[in-house]
Amino acid sequence: MRPCYNTPMWTILPIALLGWIFGAVANYLSDVLPSKRRITQPLCLACGASQSLINYLIFPRTCQQCGKRRSLRTWVVEVIYVLAITGIWFFPADHVNFWIGSLLLLYFGVVSIIDLEHRVILHPVSVVGVIIGAAIGISRHGIDRTINGGIVGFVIMLLLYYLGIFVVRIRNRGNNDPTLPEEALGFGDVNLSGVLGLLLGWPAILVGITITIFSAGAFSFVYLLVTLAAKRYHPTLAIPYGPFLVLGAIILLYF
Repeated sequence: MRPCYNTPMWTILPIALLGWIFGAVANYLSDVLPSKRRITQPLCLACGASQSLINYLIFPRTCQQCGKRRSLRTWVVEVIYVLAITGIWFFPADHVNFWIGSLLLLYFGVVSIIDLEHRVILHPVSVVGVIIGAAIGISRHGIDRTINGGIVGFVIMLLLYYLGIFVVRIRNRGNNDPTLPEEALGFGDVNLSGVLGLLLGWPAILVGITITIFSAGAFSFVYLLVTLAAKRYHPTLAIPYGPFLVLGAIILLYF
């Protein structure tokens, strides 16, 4: 990123408002897609009751049926998007313009939130990602590099997916505990890697996956030490991989 010295400071208010809108949309999609798999009326995550747009987005943000207030995640995501959208306005990214960068942040946020909360990357989200990734990828580096990047990203993560299954089966051999996981990665991670391959193109997808592997490995090591120290470790503890794939793409696109 590089600072945009010609941007007047008075624009910070409308840009911050735009950031809040993106955050609100990210929250909405992360709320309705895991349960409904489609665009529908906002709902209460506690009881499933439909919510009015005013109540859901602005005030009082409390379910009129069960009285449950919206979660802390709602506020955290909105603050993050206000800061992120404002940041890429005043410090433009080198490889994407403001509007494309904002759209990608929205997509990355929805993927990450759903994966963190539900440990899944939804197929409809992946399909939308293919459309976005292909369109932006072709405009940035042409058809060949876009397609090659998508294929390489998908194949590399597919191989890691099957390697994870092999390792987990060896670890679980002789153990009849039904709660033990049967795979280290989900197939949604494979799809997401293909989407990011389209977006980043060849050979940048190799760098993105490398960042993903090292960042996820470092986090997993620290997470393991913390859970062992707190005596809360269990082999069924799963770390979502999607946010680390997104991290690699964000570093390459915005920094």
